[in-house]
Amino acid sequence: MSTLHRFTRAAALLLAVAILASSAGGCAQRTKRASAAVASADTSSGPSLFEMQFPLTDQSGRTRHLRDFAGQPFVASMIYTNCKSVCPRTAADLKALDDALRTTAGTSTRFLLFSLDPERDTPEALRAFAAAHDLDTTRWTLMASSPDDMRTLAAVLDVRFRPDAEMEIAHTAVIAICDAKGVVRHRQVGAADDRAALVAAVRAVE
Repeated sequence: MSTLHRFTRAAALLLAVAILASSAGGCAQRTKRASAAVASADTSSGPSLFEMQFPLTDQSGRTRHLRDFAGQPFVASMIYTNCKSVCPRTAADLKALDDALRTTAGTSTRFLLFSLDPERDTPEALRAFAAAHDLDTTRWTLMASSPDDMRTLAAVLDVRFRPDAEMEIAHTAVIAICDAKGVVRHRQVGAADDRAALVAAVRAVE
């Protein structure tokens, strides 16, 4: 590992610690249930996710960095394409949020989905997931990183996860609303039956 890579990983881990320390509350709930009760935390300031410099690969096979998305607010969550329970529900909830935002007014908000299973989530698998859930890839970007960087990103977003022996991953369905500077302004677990909090959080950062 190069000195630069060790430095950027150390910086990313420090960022994760800082973000988690600044969160009011957090996501202590376990979600094999996609309709978990909402647990939200609104933050007024904090470190920027754009400070993390590790590369990711998107659904088209392009190398991306989080800083590529600077200047636009975005909604972030973590999924894996072989998931049969939580992830399809999360994708449906976020798609409904996207539809709600676009019906009320124009929006510049993007949607970023990060893989919890980067070793299996190839660009082809990410494209298939996007197609299966009718996600508009002009505004939605699905990405996978290295396993180590995935764990750092999960810590930053406060996503709790646990792989099991059958290659399933139990994880919290955290939805994070980030402003144009990459600062997390709102977190909640799932959309439950009321997306009003998510819509309001997105409107607040647009």
